[in-house]
Amino acid sequence: MLELGTFSGRTCSGWTRRQMLTVGALNLAGVSLAARPLASRAVGAESSRSPKNCIFIYLSGGPSHFETFDPKPNALDYVRGPYGAISTSQPGVQYCELLPRIARLADKIAVVRSLTHANAGHDSTAMATGFDQNKTLIGSVVGKLQPSQTTMPPFVNIGSRRGDGTREQTPLDIAGGGSFGAPYEPLVVRDPTGKKVDLGDFSLQPGFAADRFGRRNELLAAVDGARKTLDATAGVAQVDENYRRAIDLLTSARVREAFDVGRESDALRMRYGANFFGQSCLMARRLIEAGTRFVQVKWYDCIAFDAWDVHGAELPGMSRMEQQLCPRFDQGFSALVEDLIDRGLYDSTLLVVCGEFGRTPQINKFGARDHWPYCFSGVLAGAGVPAGIVGSSDTKGAYPSSRGVRPEEFAATIYQRLGIDVINDLRVRPFIKDATPIPELAG
Repeated sequence: MLELGTFSGRTCSGWTRRQMLTVGALNLAGVSLAARPLASRAVGAESSRSPKNCIFIYLSGGPSHFETFDPKPNALDYVRGPYGAISTSQPGVQYCELLPRIARLADKIAVVRSLTHANAGHDSTAMATGFDQNKTLIGSVVGKLQPSQTTMPPFVNIGSRRGDGTREQTPLDIAGGGSFGAPYEPLVVRDPTGKKVDLGDFSLQPGFAADRFGRRNELLAAVDGARKTLDATAGVAQVDENYRRAIDLLTSARVREAFDVGRESDALRMRYGANFFGQSCLMARRLIEAGTRFVQVKWYDCIAFDAWDVHGAELPGMSRMEQQLCPRFDQGFSALVEDLIDRGLYDSTLLVVCGEFGRTPQINKFGARDHWPYCFSGVLAGAGVPAGIVGSSDTKGAYPSSRGVRPEEFAATIYQRLGIDVINDLRVRPFIKDATPIPELAG
């Protein structure tokens, strides 16, 4: 894992020190970069389909399907909850009234209302990886199977990923490069909300100009040339390629600018929302536009108080859905969809929205809902995904009443939409088991 802002680095040799990538000591940078190959040039066969990009939005804590995409307006009060349903731009489809902007875009997105698995704990990795016990993030698999050819980092996570000991860990804390190791961990941007994100050790030190960096690199190249006459191995060639890519990352104004949401107009930034999630979505669009292949957006940090784990025992309980959670999601996600459409990026970018699970089909004694993995909703949009509703829940929203969809099938659909041959490419099978894409959403 590499982090921007509050920076830490984990190499495959296990070291975790800020100075591992300090550019001022260039020889030290060469060591760490050799130890952590850049995944974007990894060897792997390309799918015959045109690869797509992906923005994977993870609503940490487990969003309620009742208060988002699967309201039950005709159910009893203790099931229905305090909020009503509204019509959408998709005929006959209703969302919760807390998502009015997304409701106007319903004819452009697909909602799977019958996702189901059996783990009610926040440590479930099913929706982030394909199934529990799998510790390899979907973005890491994409980076391995479809390596990027751009200077941009291929896999970026916006929002923190590592537990700090004071909060429960989420699946994005638990999973990472998994079976592929450190080279396929995402680059982590902890906070996108500043005028300009501090790239930390991915910036040259003050007074160290790019041309001076280039001259030092030429000197090192001469030394390396002499060394290679003594040790002409395939590993050295790989290190050289990783080193070149790292230099591109350090010296490229285009890379640094892609992380700078301050370059956007104030009007657009306000359209996304003056909050962590809204600015995360804006940065995700900027990164995709600049050439990053897979961007993972995590909803805030603290599960209980900032995210979607609304049990009601923590004040103000269910009212957080109305006052904070749904309005921010509604604004940020709708802005992202519209912005991608306006920029001609929607057809080449897959949008995914999910959390660990849904919420119970009855209001608890605190006036909110508890964990419920047996039926919940997720969203797929863009990249040619046909709009509409897939599957359905029963009258209480407790279990699928039609077309139950396992996380493996959801993951297989993502991989297929991104251009990976999930039937014939045996490299993807360990990450989806025997699953095939959801037929209604298959490309």
